[in-house]
Amino acid sequence: MTSNSIGHNSPLKASNLITPIIIGKYTSTRKSDLHVMSDRKLTDRLEKILSLQMNKVIIFGTPKVHNSLGSEAWNNKGIVQNTIKNIKSNFDKKLQVIADVCVCQYNLSGHCGIINYQNNQVDNDKTLKFMSKISLSYAESGADTVAPSSMMDGLVLSIRNNLNNNGYRDTKIMSFSKQHSCLYSPFRLTAFKKFSKIDKSTYQIGYSNSREMMRKIELDFLEGADIITIKPSMSNLDLISRIVDRVNCRIAVQHVSGEFAMLKAATRYKLIEEHEWLIGYFSSMMRAGANQIISYGAEEIAALI
Repeated sequence: MTSNSIGHNSPLKASNLITPIIIGKYTSTRKSDLHVMSDRKLTDRLEKILSLQMNKVIIFGTPKVHNSLGSEAWNNKGIVQNTIKNIKSNFDKKLQVIADVCVCQYNLSGHCGIINYQNNQVDNDKTLKFMSKISLSYAESGADTVAPSSMMDGLVLSIRNNLNNNGYRDTKIMSFSKQHSCLYSPFRLTAFKKFSKIDKSTYQIGYSNSREMMRKIELDFLEGADIITIKPSMSNLDLISRIVDRVNCRIAVQHVSGEFAMLKAATRYKLIEEHEWLIGYFSSMMRAGANQIISYGAEEIAALI
């Protein structure tokens, strides 16, 4: 099957796609099928992305320094901050830069928030303060959009207020609504200093609780989210179609690392035709109501369509 026949009549366009970039000190490829990229090779990749008619990237950092608070995440000279400055210096408004806001790659626990070691639970209110600091440092570095993904209560409002108070009213917020899932494991395997199974069920939403998911999405919108992002994609197409009727903002969906790894594994064993599956499945996300799709295969798909 040719690439032209695969993309024919698909509602999907290259402009709908967002490329995740995991940035680190050195370029490496992991058995998760994900790649860590150093800033030395970033310019060439971004030029390729632009040549494919894509104009959005989301940046994830893998720092060298880790501590209990994950304080490197809000270092104004940190790896994500420097990457944003580099992109804006070289590409200015040609590329829209989204920055993932979390501490899980930066701390020692691997949790998406600050741990209260008296009860070994994530401290929601303390986490809000640090997420707001991270978001502000990204906005100061030039990020067009900050993307909080820790699922803390009141997170969007806290970030919005802090950005507004510091003169960054135009910085957009992409809020993640995240189900508790093992499908994030390949990303953890790639980005974390030490990988281990982590129970995040106390702050991520369970699969069966669609009402809570809808409440969380509506609350994020009321608190100031400009874009709502749902992840994982495979189990949430029904929610996407419901959200479109409930909130008046753009909807994104993330084809997460576990979904991408399963696709690559099935392709290696010749169980599926990778490109046909990608175009068909991503088109179904667009039919459900998504405006944007974040995927590690975004560049591959853009080349097809």
